[in-house]
Amino acid sequence: MKNILRSVVVAGLVMVGSSVGVWAQQADRVVKFEAPFAFEVENNKLPAGEYTVLVQAGWLQIQGKDGKGAAHALTMPVVSRDEKTVAKSHVVFYNYQGRYFLAEIWVSGQEKGRELLETREEQQLAKRQEMVAVNLPLSQAGAK
Repeated sequence: MKNILRSVVVAGLVMVGSSVGVWAQQADRVVKFEAPFAFEVENNKLPAGEYTVLVQAGWLQIQGKDGKGAAHALTMPVVSRDEKTVAKSHVVFYNYQGRYFLAEIWVSGQEKGRELLETREEQQLAKRQEMVAVNLPLSQAGAK
């Protein structure tokens, strides 16, 4: 019984140690942007301000400066229109008459970006209103 308990504890410590290593490896892909308007991510309303974004294993984690505003969202890969690497990092918001939704994240040097899934509310707005895409520049934190 003690050997089983010891094995479980050791396995747990190995898993925790490896997840810390994964976070450290991902840290060089952190990007930042400043939104001059409030926006929505996965039914979360976030205020205007500076944000840090990490995309890991298809999930987007966004955190506002000083802890103001945070959200998680599932993303899908999306290929650039000309199928070339992106020259400048940027985020894309969809604007429906003053309501902004974070839609895409593009990092320079990558052929694919990440597209957020539309919420039901955004799908309903898209049926009734014209959408205007808004691009904002990104800065890569800790990029090599």
